[in-house]
Amino acid sequence: MTKRRIPSTSWKDALFNALSATKGGIEGFCSWAGTSRNRRIAASTLYGRLDGSRPAERTPIEDAELITEYVKADVHAHDMACDWIRALATRHGMVVLEVGELPPAECKRADVERLLRKCADLFAKGGAVSGAITLSAEDGEITPRESDDILTKIDDAVQLLLRARAMVARAAEEVE
Repeated sequence: MTKRRIPSTSWKDALFNALSATKGGIEGFCSWAGTSRNRRIAASTLYGRLDGSRPAERTPIEDAELITEYVKADVHAHDMACDWIRALATRHGMVVLEVGELPPAECKRADVERLLRKCADLFAKGGAVSGAITLSAEDGEITPRESDDILTKIDDAVQLLLRARAMVARAAEEVE
């Protein structure tokens, strides 16, 4: 599965694109925000803030969070909801990966067994990364398609590590 990569888009463009991809678009968001979250904003104002035609006006982080919530709820655009966060992170030399929901906390034994399975999975994913790099680099080049495959495998391995990290942190909190 190819993951979404947003290396060259500005965060406002990514937010605009995600909101525009929803069924209700900007108008639908403004209506929802007013009704559901008591946040009143004119569609023309929001449009101007996001498309760059009103550079003097700022987009409050609270609005970006509301847009993210709205886009996540939309079946057509939910995969784009966090693209703006990825774009902002990329601009500052960082990477954002979704960890997803952790499994429900169970007894210590079940959590330890789950961590051991994650450790085994990590070896498999690390092997997939090594294999993809080795195969791709045999001819001395890495094509864009090979690069996407390698980056996806790396992201999967890192995501697994982050989930394991969160599980270990949660297990430690339960001890205290």
